Amino acid sequence: MHHYNFSKLFPKAVEHKAEEFLKFPQEKARQRTDEYLGIVPDKNGLKKEQNFFEHGDKARHYLSGDQTSRSIQKKLGSFGKTLPGKTIGIIGSNVGGLIHEAQNLKEGRPILESVEDATNNFVGSIGSLFSKNTSTKILDRLKKYLPDGKVKN
Repeated sequence: MHHYNFSKLFPKAVEHKAEEFLKFPQEKARQRTDEYLGIVPDKNGLKKEQNFFEHGDKARHYLSGDQTSRSIQKKLGSFGKTLPGKTIGIIGSNVGGLIHEAQNLKEGRPILESVEDATNNFVGSIGSLFSKNTSTKILDRLKKYLPDGKVKN
C-alpha cells in the first residue's frame, strides 16, 4: 500500500494562510473553549491548559469544527446562511481538520488520537448549523459520549 505524504501537499504555511484568510477560527475556538471550561488567567496572567480539564480536548475540537465552519460560512456572505452554504462550511471545516490531523500523524501522534479529534471536529462542524448557543447546548449533551481525544497507555 502506498502512503502519500500529505505534508508536502499541505505544508504548515498553507494551514496558516487558511487560518489568516478565515480570520483565525482556531484562536476563536480556543477562546470559546476557555469560556466553556471556565478557564481564567491567574494573577500572573497564566491559564491552565485546556487538556487538564475533564472535557477540555473534546470541547476544543468540537468548538474548532464549529468555529471553522462558521468562518467559512461567513466568507461566503449571504450564501453562507443557506443550507448549501452551511454545507460548504461543514465540508471545508472537515477538510481542514483532516489536513491538520494528517500533519499531527506525520509528527508522530497516535492514529487513534487523530481519529478521535477528527470525530469531535466533525460533530462540532454539524453544530454550526445552529446558533452558537444551541451548538454549545449540543456539546453539553454530547460531551459524555464523544471520544476524549487522548490516547491511554
